[in-house]
Amino acid sequence: MNILNKIIEDKNLIWDNSLNNQTKKFQNDLTEESINELLNEKNNLSKTTIENFPILQKEILKLKNEFLINGYGFLIINHTSFKDFTKDEMVEIFRIISLGFGELLIQNIKNEKLVIITDEGKSMSTGGRYHQTKEGGSFHTDSPQWDKVPDFVGLFCVNPAKLGGTSKYVSAYTLHNEILKSKSNFLADLYANFHFDKRGEFKDGESVTTFKPIFEFKNNELKFRYLRDYIDAGQKKVNSPLSTQQNGILNKLDEIIHNEDFSVSYDLKQFDMTFFNNKRIIHGRVGFEDYVESDRKRLMIRSWIQDEP
Repeated sequence: MNILNKIIEDKNLIWDNSLNNQTKKFQNDLTEESINELLNEKNNLSKTTIENFPILQKEILKLKNEFLINGYGFLIINHTSFKDFTKDEMVEIFRIISLGFGELLIQNIKNEKLVIITDEGKSMSTGGRYHQTKEGGSFHTDSPQWDKVPDFVGLFCVNPAKLGGTSKYVSAYTLHNEILKSKSNFLADLYANFHFDKRGEFKDGESVTTFKPIFEFKNNELKFRYLRDYIDAGQKKVNSPLSTQQNGILNKLDEIIHNEDFSVSYDLKQFDMTFFNNKRIIHGRVGFEDYVESDRKRLMIRSWIQDEP
C-alpha cells in the first residue's frame, strides 16, 4: 500500500472533537473484583507486581487491546476506582496498572521509571523539557528525541491545576488524512528524517540529536513522533536549520494539530489515570495557573511503557 496516497477510514483510528460529547466511550471504572484484589493487598502494595493480581491483569490486558491497540488510542481510568486507598497507595497502584500494559522504561539519566510532572519554573525556549514547565500548546509524542520511544504513556493526576491544564488528544491517523486532503505534496516530507534535540541528556560520544522521521508506516501501522521545539532546536544544533519549505510544512502540521475540530479535551480529576498509545496519539495540554501552596501544585506521575509481545 502506498500510504502517501491512502485515505485511512477505520473509525477507531480516525476521530475528531465529536468524542468530547461521548466521554463514556473512553472512560472506565475498574471492576469490583479487580478493586477487591488490590484491597486484599492494601498493606503490601509496594512489594507486589501485576502478576500478584490475576483478575486486574486480565482486565488491563483487555483495556489495552480494546482501547490502546484497536480502539481510539487512549483511555481514562476514573478516580472513583481508588476511593478506598491513600495517595501513596494509589501511586503504587498506578505502577502496578502500568505494568499491566507492559514493561516500564527508564525515562532519564537518573534511571527513573516513574517521573514527577510539575512546573519547575523552566521554559522550553531556554532548553527546559516540556514536563518541567507550565506552558501549553506544544502537542507532542513523548520521548521523540530518543531512538526507541515508549509504546504507551501513563499519567496519574495527583493534583490538577488551579486553572487550565486541560489534557488534549489528537489522532495521528486523522492528521495523516487531513494533510493528504489539504496539502498532499507535504506528506512525503513528513516521512523524511528530522533532527530531534536530546535536551542535553546524552552520554559522552553520543550525538546531540536523534535523526528520525515524523511519520512512519511499518507493519501496516502508522507511527508518529513529534515535538516542534525539539526539531527546531535539533536542526540548529547540527548547523542545519529548517529551510523555508520545511518550516512551511511543519507550520501546516501544527495548524492541523491545533485545530479544535480534531482534538479531544479532557480535564483530569484528582486521582484519575490516563493511558495512551504514544505512537499514534499526539497529546498536549492547555497552559495552567498553579496554586500558591506547594502541596496543591499541579502534579502528575508519568510512566513510559514498552508493549510486551
